[in-house]
Amino acid sequence: MRKLLLFFAVFLLSYTTVHSQPGQEDSALVVQQVSALIQLQKFASAHEMLENYLEDNGMQPFFVCWMVDNGLQNYFRQENYDFFFLKDNQEDSPRNPKGSKQDMKVARMRYPQRLLEKVINQEPDVALAYKLLGDYYDIQLKDISHFEFARGNNIKQLEDKTFSFYSQAEKLGFRDQGINRWLGDYYVNKNQLELAEKYYAKNINKTPPDAISLFHLAEISFQKKQYTQAFNYSGEALKYFKPEDVYLKYDALRLSANSLKELGETTRFNELINDCIQLLPDLQDAYIDLIGYYTSQGDTVMVERSFSEMFMKNPFDRQGYRQLEKYTLDTGHFQFADTLFDKMIVKYENWDEVLANIYWSRGNIAFYRNLKSDASNFWEISKNYMRRYLPENHSLIKKVGDIAQKK
Repeated sequence: MRKLLLFFAVFLLSYTTVHSQPGQEDSALVVQQVSALIQLQKFASAHEMLENYLEDNGMQPFFVCWMVDNGLQNYFRQENYDFFFLKDNQEDSPRNPKGSKQDMKVARMRYPQRLLEKVINQEPDVALAYKLLGDYYDIQLKDISHFEFARGNNIKQLEDKTFSFYSQAEKLGFRDQGINRWLGDYYVNKNQLELAEKYYAKNINKTPPDAISLFHLAEISFQKKQYTQAFNYSGEALKYFKPEDVYLKYDALRLSANSLKELGETTRFNELINDCIQLLPDLQDAYIDLIGYYTSQGDTVMVERSFSEMFMKNPFDRQGYRQLEKYTLDTGHFQFADTLFDKMIVKYENWDEVLANIYWSRGNIAFYRNLKSDASNFWEISKNYMRRYLPENHSLIKKVGDIAQKK
């Protein structure tokens, strides 16, 4: 929040230097008051003060951008991305004790897109307006990408708009960690890794560097088979993650471990991949890496021990079942799979999702052993369990037994 307020202060100084006009003292007072309100999380009051100032003084780009930024950053509800609702934080006090039914102050920001377009039409070189338009479309992009029914062309349109406005903001000199990271992600998705590296690198030359950008650079280096560099970047990222970034730490540890494995440092690989498992034992990915390593060494005992530990911690993710199927069919250790499934059925007898996964996997193994009748029976049991927690026409139910149809 302090960085944001500092940015607006610098923006106001540069803007008023070029566009000096009467009432600058009033402007400075409004900046002071709005800054204090935002610090106190009085977002609705801050919005009303900015809106009133604009009504009295005209569409000044600095104050329009600040009002829109407050709305996009701090809204608690929106309608069709046309209206964004803000509220004031209700402080606990002897006068307003916790749980009291005091009236909540609410304000509404209207049509941020139109406001920013007016700013750009009035002054096309205001970089912040382009940045905020990028934010406006990125909010919609993040929302729509969470829905299974989202159409690809809708997502592409929003992505193209976000890219266009962020790129223009950057060309006009706007420097922002979030934009660099977004553009880096954009170019990774386009498989333009050199451009992605350029944007991530902009975020690591500061103090402190952006840990997420460091991690993405590690991922790119690993993809390019630059394993020493991948290990170095991921190690740096681990120094700067926040305590709550547990999943990012897991991913960085895992990437560090796999970089060491590719460099032939198997002892350190084992140490780090086990650190990874200790950090989040209910995720399958590090177990699968470890299983892959033991398989390459021909260490059947450790492979099967790792499978058992993994499924006792996490029997929900299907990637582990696919790995078990492959291992079972490659080695012919069908008794191991059957015994493991039986143990899991006892432990997770009340979990329909786990039972559905087990019988799905049993069906796949039976099918590849040419036991077609057994496979059909297992798959039907799996579907029946799925119907207890999924709609009848869910796409996942239709995938059970799909390999038989493909054959």
